[in-house]
Amino acid sequence: MDMKGMDGANGMNMNMGGSGDDMPGMAEPSGPKIVAAAASDNGLHGAVGGYSYVADASTVAAGSAVPFTFHINGPSGKAVTRFQPYEGQLLVFYVVRTDLGDFRQLTASMRADGTWTVPLPALPAGSYRTYITFAAPDSSAGTPLSYSLSQPLTVPGSAAGVTLPAASDTATADGYALRLTGSPHQGGETGLGVAVTKDGKPVQQFDRLLDGYAHLTAFHSGDAAFARALSTGRSAGGASGAGALTAQILFPEPGAWRLFVQFQTSGVVHTAAFTVEVP
Repeated sequence: MDMKGMDGANGMNMNMGGSGDDMPGMAEPSGPKIVAAAASDNGLHGAVGGYSYVADASTVAAGSAVPFTFHINGPSGKAVTRFQPYEGQLLVFYVVRTDLGDFRQLTASMRADGTWTVPLPALPAGSYRTYITFAAPDSSAGTPLSYSLSQPLTVPGSAAGVTLPAASDTATADGYALRLTGSPHQGGETGLGVAVTKDGKPVQQFDRLLDGYAHLTAFHSGDAAFARALSTGRSAGGASGAGALTAQILFPEPGAWRLFVQFQTSGVVHTAAFTVEVP
């Protein structure tokens, strides 16, 4: 079945990743080659390359779950309704508090007219940004291009500041222990590995999550610049055959970054966070 350039339908949310077990050494993702529209973009722009992210609200009330709606205008100025499937979906949506103390990756659905809806959970007061990543066929080059756009979102009220945790190569999530490997640097792709253990033993099996087995996203301390990683599978892992989950990431700025690692086991998504210093 050819999914390239599929039209959106009423209430449609493409999630082609499904659930399944990993095979050591398997390369991910398996979809068509997609090139970033702006390779070193920091994700802080509302428009890039003729595509603009138009949110229907810039403020939501604290403590109430609400639908958040938006659309994406294309070079023609009209709402886009055709997308290249990307990371197993048509669009990936995040909401992040700008002090990096709150991170959510949420599922968005699109109506036939190009209106997207995300069920925002109840958010505490603070300053946030919403981010979208998507891909669209490029009529001039013939290669799908990916875009990372964002808009500010305010939740009014008194908000206590959050101090960014110190840099560390270890983190925990729901009883799992994670260790991060790699040498982050600015301006070029960095290879990262995330070893996941539980009760001191390497985790052998992971469900598919989006278009891989680990979904990594990073935000820069101070301006909440965005860096998205591409899942590349899993290393061989020596005798056990259960090595680290692997990814490639490009950090557009030096400094402190909060790196969020999501993985799924037995149908449950787990999220761990690392603070990473990029020279």
